[in-house]
Amino acid sequence: MLDGLLVWMLLAGLPILPGVGVTCMFRCGERERRHMVWSAAVFLGALALWIGGNLLLGLFGLTWRGVSVGVLLGVVLVSGGVWITQALAFLLPNRDFPHLVLGFRWAAKGIVLLLAGAVLLIMPFLFAFACALIGDDARSVVEYQGQTLVEVDEGFLDPWYSYYVYCGPLVRGTERVQGGPTPIDGDSN
Repeated sequence: MLDGLLVWMLLAGLPILPGVGVTCMFRCGERERRHMVWSAAVFLGALALWIGGNLLLGLFGLTWRGVSVGVLLGVVLVSGGVWITQALAFLLPNRDFPHLVLGFRWAAKGIVLLLAGAVLLIMPFLFAFACALIGDDARSVVEYQGQTLVEVDEGFLDPWYSYYVYCGPLVRGTERVQGGPTPIDGDSN
């Protein structure tokens, strides 16, 4: 039951917290605004590079490698967490909402704090889960029949090794060259 409540709080917090953060960003002082703008710029830049880059790479038959996705996902989650924390640091002690009744003001702050807590609590677990799904293909570059390939274990419970064309340390090809339940015998780089 507790896990279902936490999931609902996360789903409710994801659309509400950006609105609270944007409101706080426009109502806070110059120094706090500058910090929040930088956090938002890093978040949006990493998100645009991740999603937009993947769309652009897809046009050329390429995709991000696991390490690149892990780094971009980490930057998105950390900068988003910093931005939420900065918004809470402005919102919670602020008495700048005279149009709200005192009890409603405290109830709204409590709800926002609970939602932010749920989001900030679940983010590290989501990152760890995503990194486990993404996999680590940094050390799995092999030379096979004169071609450099990236080995990706795409199996869940049983290993399934897929091989893609190596295109650099950040990207790989999208078309599977070879695959099977056992790794190929090639020269590891």
